[in-house]
Amino acid sequence: MKLGIASGAVLGVLAAVLIVVWYGLASVGDALELAGWTGLAAIAAYHFLPLAVCAIAWRALFDAPRPSALQFVWIRWLRDAGSDLLALVPGGGEMLGIRAMKLAGVEIGAATAATVVDITVEMMAQIAFTVLGLVILLDRPAGPLVPWTLLGLAAIIPLAAALFFAQRLGLIGLIERFADKLAAGYGWTALVHISGLEERVHAIYRNRAAIVRAFGAHFLAWIVGVGEAGIALAMMGVRPGFGSLIVLESLTFAIRTAAFFVPAAAGVQEGGYVLLGGALGIAPEFALALSLLKRGRELILGTAVLLLWHSIEGRRMWRMWRPLAPAPTLGNLSPEASPDNRSAPSAQPRP
Repeated sequence: MKLGIASGAVLGVLAAVLIVVWYGLASVGDALELAGWTGLAAIAAYHFLPLAVCAIAWRALFDAPRPSALQFVWIRWLRDAGSDLLALVPGGGEMLGIRAMKLAGVEIGAATAATVVDITVEMMAQIAFTVLGLVILLDRPAGPLVPWTLLGLAAIIPLAAALFFAQRLGLIGLIERFADKLAAGYGWTALVHISGLEERVHAIYRNRAAIVRAFGAHFLAWIVGVGEAGIALAMMGVRPGFGSLIVLESLTFAIRTAAFFVPAAAGVQEGGYVLLGGALGIAPEFALALSLLKRGRELILGTAVLLLWHSIEGRRMWRMWRPLAPAPTLGNLSPEASPDNRSAPSAQPRP
């Protein structure tokens, strides 16, 4: 499995490089130069808007008391960074998010259940977003893209259905039993608290109001997220219009989701932007520059939050270990430090 993931990553990166070389390094470089560091900073700052909406959607699945909305923005930021930069570790971002919620006071079973449901609801909202892109396509002469939209839906819908029905048919119970074995066999005591996960997941689904709020927030996040591509393209002098941006982003993310087996969708994202951008009148060099700017945003924001998280965990572990350090006793004092030794500082006479 690890070999397959690593091979997919290598092939994806090679495909991305070949696509850029094919359409001209100089042309793509010129497009990136038009956006510049200002464009990269602009989309990095804007990205916190859809990220915050996704955090609100996740938080809606919890009953009070729960961490604040600002804490959930931090947790979602960490989760996305893990998914983007730790793509070789399946579920790495989700595990980081669960860990961060635990430190924020959320019981690990509740955090895991809400994460499972949030992933499913977000995928359902993505399907609605893709359908919206298809509706927009049907009203314009971009006929060649319709088959690609249908192909994307044909890939996403089975994935979402499989994820949802697997939860109904006992997959969560299987995960729970596996966690119990790890807790018993390897001493992973934190996994003891994951018991009852299946019932927790079903309880969240029974809260229809929470599911509707989470779905609405995730759908809004998909809509708001197209602004990132709009800003990047505008910095390069390309203004395709809001409808075209929805088509471009909905189809590209549909292709990314369909290629879930390729870590970070390396090469898949670049090819998708070139293919879809060309049908929408966006030149390949600008489409590739958009993809590379998004990669740069992922790298900058992801590296920043992972380094901060590393620092937080490091300080926490240091506070845990420090009380366990053996205290000095008379038995391990050196002769020079002995109170009976007149030359030791502690034995010096008072002036």
